[in-house]
Amino acid sequence: MDDYVAVAVGGLIGLAIGAILLFLLGFVLRYLWNTTLPEVLGVKPITTWQAIKILFIAAILFGGHRVVTAPPTTTPAPSRSASAAVDPAPGSAAAV
Repeated sequence: MDDYVAVAVGGLIGLAIGAILLFLLGFVLRYLWNTTLPEVLGVKPITTWQAIKILFIAAILFGGHRVVTAPPTTTPAPSRSASAAVDPAPGSAAAV
């Protein structure tokens, strides 16, 4: 039973940290938007909620925040034999 309590408490702490980070990012985006874009482009200032919505839209459009990813699949480069690197092509000036 103690394991379930520990998992629940850990999950709640994770949710709280995630919510705090989301609001901090929203505040930062709102600050940057409101101090830059109204002067440069003449757009209206935004609220923190609108900034959080922009963060969600950017994550959807640009594919950010992927929690689970597949390991990279790499194929080894074909090895070159030592003779292929040394022997000149037939008919070339070096072969004569």
